[in-house]
Amino acid sequence: MRLVFKHVNDSMLREIAQADYGMDADAHLRALNAVKTGNLPVPMPWEPREVLELVRWSEPDVREWKPGSAGARGHWMRLFSCTVLLRAASEPENEGYFTGEDSTIIQFVDSAIKLGKKSSQAALAFLLWCNQYREPNDGDTGYFAEAILCLAVSLGQCDADWAHSLIAAAKIDDANPAAMIRDCQKSQTWKDVVCRTLVEASAGNKEIEEFGRALIGE
Repeated sequence: MRLVFKHVNDSMLREIAQADYGMDADAHLRALNAVKTGNLPVPMPWEPREVLELVRWSEPDVREWKPGSAGARGHWMRLFSCTVLLRAASEPENEGYFTGEDSTIIQFVDSAIKLGKKSSQAALAFLLWCNQYREPNDGDTGYFAEAILCLAVSLGQCDADWAHSLIAAAKIDDANPAAMIRDCQKSQTWKDVVCRTLVEASAGNKEIEEFGRALIGE
């Protein structure tokens, strides 16, 4: 969170605050500024939840996509939004306030990887922290395991034992790996990230590569 807060400036916060066609932008901005100073509201109200969720859907690699920005600026905005949403969702008082965590997780991972090693390292540590507060078999356990695996492999930090453990955890929620991401709204992003990491960067680990191929339905 310190890393993303450092990279998201006032103009980026204003742009996030205006994501809902400018509706209630001032209230959203006040709430976002409070979050950036460390005041994470529990439970999280409409301001700023609505604009964070809207920017969560953004596609910084598509220049015309709105709301959101293009390039690195857009990825930092999306990473900020996803980070705050995932952090808030780890609070018991926010149970039931958020939907689409499978999409939030992969948008978070995709931006972290594209922004470089430092953001990927921080993202990996952050997901490991979030995951320890989740209830077993809560429906999103598998997505966290897959996301952690993708980040660890992309960083070259996943040995065979850890990979085996993460793959086993990912399979808890569904016997068919491809079904886990097939119905996700960001299914294509999952497939792209899995291809770049688990399939293409598996460094000869057949279990990782085979799991990656199963996830994308090959």
